[in-house]
Amino acid sequence: GGGVDDDDSKDDPAMTTTMMLKGKEMTYMLIATDISRTFPIFSFFQRECPMHNELLMILQTYCFFQPHLGYVQGMSYLAGHLLFYLDVYTTFEVFCNLLAKPFLRAFLSLNGESPEMLERYRLYEMMLKDNLPALSVHLNNEGISPDMYFLEWSLTLFCKRLELEAVGRVWDMFFVLGEIVIYKTAVAIMSLLKQKLLEAPFGKVLKLLATEPQTLEIKQLFGTLSRVRVSSAVRRKLDVLIKNSQDVANGFVIRPDEDHKQVKINGHGA
Repeated sequence: GGGVDDDDSKDDPAMTTTMMLKGKEMTYMLIATDISRTFPIFSFFQRECPMHNELLMILQTYCFFQPHLGYVQGMSYLAGHLLFYLDVYTTFEVFCNLLAKPFLRAFLSLNGESPEMLERYRLYEMMLKDNLPALSVHLNNEGISPDMYFLEWSLTLFCKRLELEAVGRVWDMFFVLGEIVIYKTAVAIMSLLKQKLLEAPFGKVLKLLATEPQTLEIKQLFGTLSRVRVSSAVRRKLDVLIKNSQDVANGFVIRPDEDHKQVKINGHGA
């Protein structure tokens, strides 16, 4: 009474902050834990190393730049890989545009019912069946579906499972030729592991797919990749999928001195 406002939330900074959030910004709290586990065979992103803070800043900034998506596990590998080659601000810019690509947007949604994700699983399975029919049958018989391994390969663009040099070459091809490179790379890996996989039951298949790709010889991998067949049916299906996805992705692309004038990172305004 007496004109006193009973709504204490107005004076509660935490409550006010929460009310201002538009989406999944709070996922930024997952980032610090993930960074130390990013490219663990190197020490670049351990807590005491300078690149740890740079990667942390990039990922946290993205959370608030794109709150509808926030942070998704796997992003640290994508940004970390870019940070090997680029300065912090350029990494952020390229990272934002990379995540705007329809292929990555489909998988980062983590929506198992998403048509965009399901169609891409089907494309991969079509190519696997076209190139490795016996292995395709074996995986189906063992109950191995793409979400058990191809999802991780896609979310990280192979950063977790291939040697760094191989990852760099896959990314070069991906930027030039598009997402068909991801399917071809996956099929090439499966082709080189075919004999081991055909002899393995469910549990061992998953273990092989988690440990063996990084042992593959780079020249052999890309030689096999170049021989992966892409049928006209797959190409038509992919063309339609990309065309339908393009309009969605276009709204998230940032360009120098244009769409992201308010974005600041490491003290630099765009």
